[in-house]
Amino acid sequence: MFSHMQDLLSQQEIKTVRPLSVRMIFEDNHNWDAFSLANKSILRDVEIKKVNKMMSCKDENRGFFNYHCEHFGTDLTVYFGCNSRICTNCGKNHTDKWAKSLEKALFNVLHRHAVLTIPDVLWTIVKANRFLHKVLMDAAIKAINDTISYKHRNGRLLAGAIVALHPFSKNMGFNPHLHVLVTEGGFDKNNKFIYQKFISFRAMRKTWQYQVLTNFKAAFPGN
Repeated sequence: MFSHMQDLLSQQEIKTVRPLSVRMIFEDNHNWDAFSLANKSILRDVEIKKVNKMMSCKDENRGFFNYHCEHFGTDLTVYFGCNSRICTNCGKNHTDKWAKSLEKALFNVLHRHAVLTIPDVLWTIVKANRFLHKVLMDAAIKAINDTISYKHRNGRLLAGAIVALHPFSKNMGFNPHLHVLVTEGGFDKNNKFIYQKFISFRAMRKTWQYQVLTNFKAAFPGN
């Protein structure tokens, strides 16, 4: 019983002093060393570089600032972060800056959030060909513009959209899908915004299907 209480206190102390982070998961039991060794042949250089950068976050060898308070006679050392997106600490700062920049770029009109998926028979193709991420995002823009322009008689409309590709699902399995923040309508040839409160699901599904298959076929000529 006493031993069990000591374990609980030790775990509580760890949680209080050092909150759980991505770096701790990679370092625990040499997880990253074992994984990188077992998957050396498939790991990309950029992946290794990003992880190593995150693993050195706020280490002394990255540099630091020393602050001294003449009034109280105290010193404070602040170590440099890694600025990596996968870092628990630095990634949050990067996300906040990205969100603020997007907020300034948005048009002052109503927007909707849409999620676009692809059938699982295409997952292995996307996983093996990373350049298709860009193809998928371009297909989403084309499908949205096709849909909002379908019943517009005075030419093609161009929507404002922010597209983010998520390669994984909540259970961390590979499941590429797109989150899209899109305007309720689009701009005509005179740069006038035309509102469209109703966006047909059936039309969107068909145009998305067409654009995905057409652009995938173009990405593999002769195949």
